Amino acid sequence: MATAKSTTQSKAHDKVDQAAEAAHNGVDGASAAAAKSEERIEEVAHQISEQAHKMADTAKQQSEKVTNVVGNYAKEHPVKTVGIAFLAGAVAAGLLCKRK
Repeated sequence: MATAKSTTQSKAHDKVDQAAEAAHNGVDGASAAAAKSEERIEEVAHQISEQAHKMADTAKQQSEKVTNVVGNYAKEHPVKTVGIAFLAGAVAAGLLCKRK
């Protein structure tokens, strides 16, 4: 009887060891997957940051170009510029007054 009990305990102990090993392997696998995911997220975040900086630089350059063109036009045609500004103000005022 002692041998049967010892064999049962040994088998149970082996099963617990196998389950612990499987759990440990699962945790190691999850940890490795998490590390890969973290690296990928950092890489994507870096790429997005670079693209945002490029877009901001492009927008700044375009804004400067438009500002220069408008400034030059205003210097060359001051009367037209005042007229356009007056008309734009009148249209905006008309639209705002109709909404009320």
